[in-house]
Amino acid sequence: MKQILALALVAFAIACGPAPTAPTQPEVTTLEVREPWAAPTPGGVDIAGGYLTIVNGTEADERLVCASSPRAGAVEIHEMSMDGNVMRMRAAEGGLVIPRGETAFFQPGGLHLMFTGVTAPFTAGEDIPVTLTFEHAGVREVVLPVRANATGH
Repeated sequence: MKQILALALVAFAIACGPAPTAPTQPEVTTLEVREPWAAPTPGGVDIAGGYLTIVNGTEADERLVCASSPRAGAVEIHEMSMDGNVMRMRAAEGGLVIPRGETAFFQPGGLHLMFTGVTAPFTAGEDIPVTLTFEHAGVREVVLPVRANATGH
């Protein structure tokens, strides 16, 4: 009986011990583009949305100056905001500043890439090439997989 009690106390101590620590992410010291994806083109229109995350791990502010794709007549950096009960969408004039050490999240209902004049509908499973031009980091080629659901996963 004493052995069972001792084993139970050891098991309890192990179960109540410190939680395992999550692996730490390496410090970002460059400009990184993560988690790119695009939404399928809605039926009968020539527009689509693109989403990604930009992490500015550099020591200076960075500006996303413009974006382009051979799959669209134009790609604009768009911001969405609420004006009372009305959602407004507009192009980010002069590009988008990403302060040093900050992250810009391009996601549905917020900041996003707006593809206009889409040459052929974006369909789930295909990849959309995009060129991002930054003020200091230069040109970055990115591929946005087209995903059918709204979360991008």
